[in-house]
Amino acid sequence: MGIDGIGKPGPPVAPASSSATPAAADVARPSFADRATETRAAAPAEAPQGALEQLRAGAIDLDQYLDIKVREATSALTPLPPAQIESVRAALRERLATDPTLVDLVRTATGAIPSPRLEE
Repeated sequence: MGIDGIGKPGPPVAPASSSATPAAADVARPSFADRATETRAAAPAEAPQGALEQLRAGAIDLDQYLDIKVREATSALTPLPPAQIESVRAALRERLATDPTLVDLVRTATGAIPSPRLEE
């Protein structure tokens, strides 16, 4: 017993005219290899890498990665005097190495644990 036509056959469908639509075999489709070659050609040869990609590739170490991220995080502070910006950067960098929550976030993102910076 069907409800509202569920389970019943629908209205008859007229067959498509062979002159209106080409057969599937007549449609030219590029092969997978052709599409892959086009995709590679469209991509830039040397894409700029972000800090995390550079770290994973071994181009920079964890300290350099964290310094880059601290600079990015404080880039909006440019109206402040340079000494004050450096003070904020140093405090943030110290927190990245000592705050357990931030250490865990760094470890999750990079696979490494930051070490506290030695004062130079």
